[in-house]
Amino acid sequence: MPEVRALNKAAGEPATLLSVSGIDVGYGRVGVLQDVSLAVVEGQICAIVGSNGAGKSTLLKAISGLLAPTKGEISYQGESIGGLSPARIVQKGLLHVAEGRRLFRHQSVRSNLDLGLYGAGLTREDERGRLTEVLGMFPVLSEKLDLAAGGLSGGQQQMLAIGQALMRSPRLLMLDEPSLGLAPVVVDQVLETLQKLRSQGCTVILVEQLVERALEICDACVVMQHGRVIGRGTADEVTASGLIEHAYGAV
Repeated sequence: MPEVRALNKAAGEPATLLSVSGIDVGYGRVGVLQDVSLAVVEGQICAIVGSNGAGKSTLLKAISGLLAPTKGEISYQGESIGGLSPARIVQKGLLHVAEGRRLFRHQSVRSNLDLGLYGAGLTREDERGRLTEVLGMFPVLSEKLDLAAGGLSGGQQQMLAIGQALMRSPRLLMLDEPSLGLAPVVVDQVLETLQKLRSQGCTVILVEQLVERALEICDACVVMQHGRVIGRGTADEVTASGLIEHAYGAV
């Protein structure tokens, strides 16, 4: 199937913040990604869609340094980050909120948010400022700061996981299935938050099972199947091309 044209940077448009060029990634000898390339424009929401097993989560892990590509290059802000540790990549402002809301469940909400600043080297005043900003984004958390994270609802835990990443004021935020297991009204809140972050200048990569919802808010979409990128473009372009149906309908 022919690939939808890539979104091209015209004069005056924001620059590419993240570039993935021809990477192969796997687990041991099991290959998952083959020759994957994509570009993420600064200040946009880029949705990555595809059926289970397409390689979406593996791609995020490679970008965040959790998996090392065996081929190709990953560049962020014009600098190669393929060989950097996850900690160094976080320090550069690239944050990854993994699937499953991986929190310290027996620690308080406040402690989980504070852990988001581990190693950031901020002053107490700046730390308080970050906390105020995050609680302004998720007011429900301000009422539960002293409660254990494991006692929160699924939606509140997702907000906490995102909030923990936002404590770093990321330049690029990657989210893996943020709507998983959430009620529709909470999904609305999460997606509204992502749009608000975009309006504040944060770039977002969104892997989302609710494809229609992801397409509603994204500026660009990358379609994956069997570990490869099979198309990219705007939401309207990939929808009109039939790539979405192809990606989810093929076995």
